[in-house]
Amino acid sequence: MTVDDVAHYLGVVPGTIYRKARRGEIPAVKMGKIWRFPREALDRWLNDTAMNAVKKLDRFS
Repeated sequence: MTVDDVAHYLGVVPGTIYRKARRGEIPAVKMGKIWRFPREALDRWLNDTAMNAVKKLDRFS
């Protein structure tokens, strides 16, 4: 997936995706000047992030 694809998929602006990719916060591969995001890795990351958020909420209840 491209930066624009991921931004649309996650409902954020492309700048957010670039920032997260540079910081290593989102699974990405940089080929030259182009960022690519494997869909399967992105979906795993999204599920893991959601599960961690739920676990944090459970601790406060």
